[in-house]
Amino acid sequence: MNNLIEFFKKNFHYFLFAILLILSIIMMGKSMSYSKYKFARICQNTVGPIQKSWSEMIHRFSLGQENDLLTQQNVALMREHKNMFIYKNDTVISMMSKTDSLHPRSMRLYDYTYAHVIYKTTDQAFNYLIIDKGSEDGISRDMAVTCPRGVVGVISDVSDHFSSIIPILHPDSRISAIVAPINQVGTVVWEGPNPQVAYLENIPQHLEINIGDSVLTSGFSNIFPKGLLIGTVKEVSVGQNASFLTIKVKLATNFNKLNTVYLIENLHKAEIDSLKANFKNE
Repeated sequence: MNNLIEFFKKNFHYFLFAILLILSIIMMGKSMSYSKYKFARICQNTVGPIQKSWSEMIHRFSLGQENDLLTQQNVALMREHKNMFIYKNDTVISMMSKTDSLHPRSMRLYDYTYAHVIYKTTDQAFNYLIIDKGSEDGISRDMAVTCPRGVVGVISDVSDHFSSIIPILHPDSRISAIVAPINQVGTVVWEGPNPQVAYLENIPQHLEINIGDSVLTSGFSNIFPKGLLIGTVKEVSVGQNASFLTIKVKLATNFNKLNTVYLIENLHKAEIDSLKANFKNE
């Protein structure tokens, strides 16, 4: 036992050095772990928001691409709707078409494309919209403008890369319409200032018009195809002129949320206009 005590006394400084060395290594390891932890937290706090913003930007970019893809798919579906064609099933030509491929049963009358709204007003006496496509994109004056919910207006002026639209929310707007299910023809006009309400004129008083009846494009102009939704009947009353009703229409299009529009071109408008030019105004 005495020999063991003597051994520890002689080598005490070695044992002390070993103990201190072990303690220093442990403390150093803990210190390095804490430094790494602090560094990781600083990086997380600094880089995290940047990564989040970048991720959101990529998501929005991808979402925009997805929206464009869905819009293109919608355009493709709308191009095949029956009101895009003139059908000739009741003509001699249709009988020939059974064996003669040069005389098809139908002829395309309208075609679709789309654009994005980059400027709009909804609370002015004269409202306008501007879209991001122009003559270089095949846009021309008097093309019909719609959206997924309903009718928007008509192309008024065109530049190389942009076009302006006179919407329903404009005192100069006149859209030929019918009231379903009676199919009586009238004219939709806007008297302001409410961007959600227009009026249907020239409907005789003796006709029965009900709240909730659909107001659709008549197809009698060479701008809008037949059957596009304009709105629904909101209120019916007898106007100052006792011959006609005063019909308030709740517009289907929400102009405050309007972003994407569809443009409809009458492929035979010039031909129809040339015939109309020969009409005599009596």
